[in-house]
Amino acid sequence: MLEYQNVVGGRLQLKGKALDVKDGGVKKKKKKYQREESSQTESDKNGDEKNPHSDYDHLTRAERRYMEQKQKIDMKKMAKVANKSYKDRMQDFNQYLANLSENYDIPKVGPG
Repeated sequence: MLEYQNVVGGRLQLKGKALDVKDGGVKKKKKKYQREESSQTESDKNGDEKNPHSDYDHLTRAERRYMEQKQKIDMKKMAKVANKSYKDRMQDFNQYLANLSENYDIPKVGPG
């Protein structure tokens, strides 16, 4: 117990001015959003059809092409799946399972 006689108890005392987080603090800048409503309403008044790729305006050309190609591929996949019936899908799946190697077979457990 003699080893603990020199220990100083209490809170940690900081030198200098105490920090007041509420008063100073870091102030964040507010973002300013541009309103595009006026340009949209003008195009609607003129009778222009909406551009189907208007949501891609902020993308680069490469990103825009990528998104368009992805949509085309997705549409082809959906059309391909929509044409197959449940019975056809099950036959294809069973054929796929039959073509797998023996490594995927369920091992026999137990005697015999």
